[in-house]
Amino acid sequence: MNSLPAGADYFYWAFPFLCASPGLIFWSAKFSPKRSLWGALGFIFFLGALTSLASPLNLKAAALVCALWSAAASFWAYTEYAKDQKKDASSKASLQDLIAKSEGVFSRLSDLKLESVKIEREQKKTLALYGVVKSLAQALGWEDTKPILESAVEQYLGATAYSFYVGSSAGSDDFDALLCRGLHDSPGSSAVSLRRCLDQNSLSYRQACLIHSPEEAIMTPFEDNGEVLGLFYAKIPHGTNSEEFLRNSKIFAGEIAFAFRRLKLFQDVENLSRIDGLTGAHRRGEFEERLRHEIVRARTFKTTVGVLMLDIDHFKNLNDRYGHPFGDQVLKKVGEILNASVYETDFVARYGGEEFVVILPRAEPAGAFRKAETIRAAIEAEKFSIAFETISISVSIGISHFPRDAFDPMALVAEADRALYEAKSRGRNQVVDINQVKKS
Repeated sequence: MNSLPAGADYFYWAFPFLCASPGLIFWSAKFSPKRSLWGALGFIFFLGALTSLASPLNLKAAALVCALWSAAASFWAYTEYAKDQKKDASSKASLQDLIAKSEGVFSRLSDLKLESVKIEREQKKTLALYGVVKSLAQALGWEDTKPILESAVEQYLGATAYSFYVGSSAGSDDFDALLCRGLHDSPGSSAVSLRRCLDQNSLSYRQACLIHSPEEAIMTPFEDNGEVLGLFYAKIPHGTNSEEFLRNSKIFAGEIAFAFRRLKLFQDVENLSRIDGLTGAHRRGEFEERLRHEIVRARTFKTTVGVLMLDIDHFKNLNDRYGHPFGDQVLKKVGEILNASVYETDFVARYGGEEFVVILPRAEPAGAFRKAETIRAAIEAEKFSIAFETISISVSIGISHFPRDAFDPMALVAEADRALYEAKSRGRNQVVDINQVKKS
């Protein structure tokens, strides 16, 4: 038996592994995580099989076959690995694309959510404004509007410092305070200071505007058919966009301007029902209600009330001689003199025909008498011209006092009327206090 060359024992031992390696590589290459590893091992086995060419002759052919199969298995494992890498790259690209798309979707959802919140906020503001408009449509007076306007400003504009002004009956350029909240030492705290602030900033009250000095604020007029019915002033809340706040204020003013028009018409109608159209004095019903109120207050605070009743002397003769238009002219002038001669706290009314009454709250007898004499003298000094004739008129005045002369309102008026009758009996164009009649 021929002796084996040196190293033959190695080949006999290694040869079974070389024969098994191709099958092992093909089998393991099915598991993708290990394909690269088994491809490398197959290459190593291929190199090992090449060294087996130095083995005995009876093993050379088998070793060569094993080498070829190892090379094929290694190549197949590598190609599968390359496919896996390509698939992984494609899957990674698809995943990144999916992530990018999902981020876009999430971004869009976030935008939609913000838009939905904005729409919901706008819807709430619109509903709040609708509720304000509806409530204002049911208001019958300026006092009724105050809580409605407060709620509207807080809900729709989010303002906490603001004021409202309404057109004054004194003139189209004058405004009376309706509502003021949170404006301490602010230009918007009064109509006078607001107008001064606008003038200093070269702004007009007829146009909505931003005010930057002395504080960040807006002013918006309530306008209808070119007439400014009222003004709205508000400090811009901290963190609020001033332009957006001004825009919302203009929308707010535009929506409720009709309510200001409606309430102004109601006020005008109410004034017509309370004020005598010819003389500008209050009507008799207003006088009686006011007198009851003043006597209740005088009883409560232990004060006095004076009543003047005056009558135009020989008024019937004036009407008969010069005509009713002249008589109306006289009545109108007497009403003007009376309104100009008393304080704001006093009350002038046309009692009927050519008779007028004046309520003087907290007046003392001596002061009421001086006031009556001033009125009598002013009317006597007034001259009326008709054709080529200049005419003077006079009035007789009677005075009574609460609680000196009567405790009941109508009794107090009756005492003033009795004093007036005495003044006429004494020759007219004079003032008589009922206390003088009682003493005599």
